[in-house]
Amino acid sequence: MKEYSSLPAFETMEKSPQGYEAHCLHSEHMEVSQYHCHDYFEFYLHLHGGQFMGVDNHLYALRPNQVFILPPFFMHGLNCREEMQNYDRAFLNISPEVLQRLGCGQIDLVSYFRSNASAGRYTYQLSGEAAGRFVSCLRQIQEQSRMPSDQFSRFRDCSRMMEALQLICDAMGEAPPVESERLTNSLIQDVLLYINTHYTEPINVSGLARMFNVSSSYLSHEFSRFTNRSVYEYVIYRRIMLSRQRMLGEESLNTIAFQCGFNDYSNFLRSFSHIVGMSPRAYRNQLRDLHGREA
Repeated sequence: MKEYSSLPAFETMEKSPQGYEAHCLHSEHMEVSQYHCHDYFEFYLHLHGGQFMGVDNHLYALRPNQVFILPPFFMHGLNCREEMQNYDRAFLNISPEVLQRLGCGQIDLVSYFRSNASAGRYTYQLSGEAAGRFVSCLRQIQEQSRMPSDQFSRFRDCSRMMEALQLICDAMGEAPPVESERLTNSLIQDVLLYINTHYTEPINVSGLARMFNVSSSYLSHEFSRFTNRSVYEYVIYRRIMLSRQRMLGEESLNTIAFQCGFNDYSNFLRSFSHIVGMSPRAYRNQLRDLHGREA
């Protein structure tokens, strides 16, 4: 039986029943993170100390005041050649339901941010002033989260989130997105592009190695170094994330498992439960309850 010891649970907003959270963080020392995704929008501002950010098969050299738009289920993660030092960042996580309401019926923010990212426009450069205002908004939300919540504090949070999102929208309208890097050795970017396109099909290291004319050991080593996951783990993770997106539909769980690349339901059940932290059926029920309340 395949072991999943290095696969983390799916990332959720742990302390935010209201559907949003803000963080401004400093780390004196930090190692590379695994490629991962989540079911909320993340607006990530790099301030200092990071090296690279990978989004799907794209790689970006991190610069101060660079903001990333990361919609639900977009794979991303930090990439570095050595331990990061004095790493500063700020990020705002918002559920699609809350983000939709923040548009106030004037703009569909969910579709706007998702369509830009789907077209490969993930990241933009903020001015120093805009980055400072963005951080200030997030600090106020973060500080408010430590106090008792009422309707007025949530109203203030909404106004701060709207200001932060407006800063991003202004940057998107004023300048083109930051271009991704192309590695001298572009093998892993090419492999990621292939996997991201074909992960519901049978994929294994030996087949990829033959396709890209390298040894299996070399491919495994370089892929793990780049994503901090094995090829197998990455493929399984992407399949499970796809299955989560389809849970609100009417297809049976068996059908979803097959559509996402699993040959038998027991393997799907085991993988889903380990990564998400609950069974597919329990997750579907929870998701429907949530959307029933939002309606």
